[in-house]
Amino acid sequence: MRLDLNALNPQQREAVEHPGGPLLVLAGAGTGKTRVITYRIAHLMAHHGIQGDRILGITFTNKAAREMKQRLQRMYPDLDPMPILSTFHGFGLALLRQEHRLCGLRSKFPIYDESDVRSVLTEIVRDLAGVSAAEARVDDVKAVISRWKSQFLAPERALEASVDDFEEMCARAFLRYRDRMKGLSAVDFDDLIQLPVHLLEQDAAARQRWSGQYDHLLIDEYQDTNSAQFRLAQALVGEQQNLCVVGDDDQSIYRFRGAEVEKILSFKKDFPAAHVVTLERNYRSVGSILEAAHAVISRNPNRHPKKLISQRGPGSPIPLLICDGEMEEASEVVRSIHDARKSGLPLSSQAVLLRSVIQARPFEEKLRFYEIPYTIIGGKSFFDRREVRDVIAYLRCVVFPTDDIALLRILNTPRRGFGGVSRDRIDEQARASGRGVQEVLKDPQVLEKISAIARKGAGQLVAALDTARAQLPLDGKKALYQLLEDVKYDDQLREIAESDPVELESRRTIIDSLLDSISRFEQKNGPGNLQHWLRSITLEPKDDGGEESGEVLTLMTFHGAKGLEFPLVYLVGVEEGLIPHRRALVEDGDEGEQEERRLMYVAMTRAMDQLVITMARQRRRYGKDQECEESRFLLDIPQEHLVRREIQEQERPVLEGSSARERLRELRSRLGDVDPVDPQ
Repeated sequence: MRLDLNALNPQQREAVEHPGGPLLVLAGAGTGKTRVITYRIAHLMAHHGIQGDRILGITFTNKAAREMKQRLQRMYPDLDPMPILSTFHGFGLALLRQEHRLCGLRSKFPIYDESDVRSVLTEIVRDLAGVSAAEARVDDVKAVISRWKSQFLAPERALEASVDDFEEMCARAFLRYRDRMKGLSAVDFDDLIQLPVHLLEQDAAARQRWSGQYDHLLIDEYQDTNSAQFRLAQALVGEQQNLCVVGDDDQSIYRFRGAEVEKILSFKKDFPAAHVVTLERNYRSVGSILEAAHAVISRNPNRHPKKLISQRGPGSPIPLLICDGEMEEASEVVRSIHDARKSGLPLSSQAVLLRSVIQARPFEEKLRFYEIPYTIIGGKSFFDRREVRDVIAYLRCVVFPTDDIALLRILNTPRRGFGGVSRDRIDEQARASGRGVQEVLKDPQVLEKISAIARKGAGQLVAALDTARAQLPLDGKKALYQLLEDVKYDDQLREIAESDPVELESRRTIIDSLLDSISRFEQKNGPGNLQHWLRSITLEPKDDGGEESGEVLTLMTFHGAKGLEFPLVYLVGVEEGLIPHRRALVEDGDEGEQEERRLMYVAMTRAMDQLVITMARQRRRYGKDQECEESRFLLDIPQEHLVRREIQEQERPVLEGSSARERLRELRSRLGDVDPVDPQ
């Protein structure tokens, strides 16, 4: 087996050729982290004679493990045996299957997912604190128990350390939960790490058995590890401490999942003999992007010193677009996306990154209007949310009285006595008579065939729709708001949110945002034209084969973008309160700001050739227009790396290009046509 290392730079080669003992590879964004891990595994086999199954590589995702395996197979098509490549949880499961007796499990034990765990805890909390507490606090209890388990805190100890009634209740729930899971011989995801650690730390024979299986242990994305995963690694490395970890403290952004950046920062303390290799040659981004990103991340006091050096040239200054409002921001970004596409840059080479998916709505509106295909990663599309689809269905019923699909969607939303049988009878009568469902609901002879509760519900629904239809030409937003009040749609939100006050408020905010969108449309186009608004937001990107070829624009959260790269990236909403997020600052203080700074750094370094940053001077929040300030992170960037530009137009020019003009001309020619389009 021969291995050519000439493709590696000196620092990469140093990491690959390190003979043994603890090794920390600080791999900045775009510096070839996966290449180093793959080559190191290959080098151990080719030059040190290590058998593949004596090497254990641990990643955080199955996708990363598959990619590593595929790279090795391309390098050595006949490689046998293949190194063991797994996620932390996958390895823990494999260990438990072999050691189930020592861990007190039956040979065939079930793994409970989040939903299963929630069901078990709901029963327990109901017994301890009553039905209302179970409905309101079960997720909080689950989170506390998960945190205690990751800290290896026994329920008895948690009970002793309780400082208030809630913690005491959580500890008692933890006791019952542990006993319940033992009785079921079941494990949850936390157990896939905790139980192996307990076994390896307490049973010397088991520890020697497992650590003796592997000569080398490699861990990818080490900055994302927590205490439990660290202890598992410690138990596996053996006396030689042939542990290689690869990661970047500047990209540690999963604290909310339990990741502890301190683990990569203290590696030399935990393993004093560790050799450190820093990869700083960046093959992804141009210099201007890296300089700006470094200006943001270098302000963090707790980090390994490093600075990425571009191998792709200096690049151009970064445009900072300062827009009057969020709609101007969305219009300008979509126009820029269209222009880049027209100039030859595919949509698949562009991405819009948002701190929170709730920011996506104005961008989705503009993209749908101009029929630009897109996908959302890291969150659900605004227009695919259940409550948004419900409210749009109500509006369709008002604007298009013959839209039976919309009417049937909201017929029993919220509940008004229409079960499946009543709904089918109404639908059958409408089809048989050739009338719309709304008209059928006004027919006394038809209503006699359904229950008294459904008859009452039908009368209230029809009356509410008729009232809204009369008010719609005067003020569409007000009419729709009153309609939702009349039908008691908030009851539906409460049911969806399952009495979670945070979830309920979030869904109410989403509806407020939708109503605000209608209000803005009416301000520009006058009241009484909401059939045009409905058409514009339901114009789906046409299937011209683009999706199959990957010709789709990506919208994603900063978190969702980690590990990806695009030639052109738009960072939108770079404002105080969004990035850094106000919640992170309030709840976590300095540590929260440091993680938000790392998150900004990750988002910026997704861009290869061009980075565009945008912000709005005014943004709609909680039903009110609020003034916005540019993010403190922008103030850290030297001004020579930014080109500021004010975007003040209330209405952006029509997109250039014959196809866009033709689509808009066709749309405008249909504005007088009030037939409903197919509901989505």
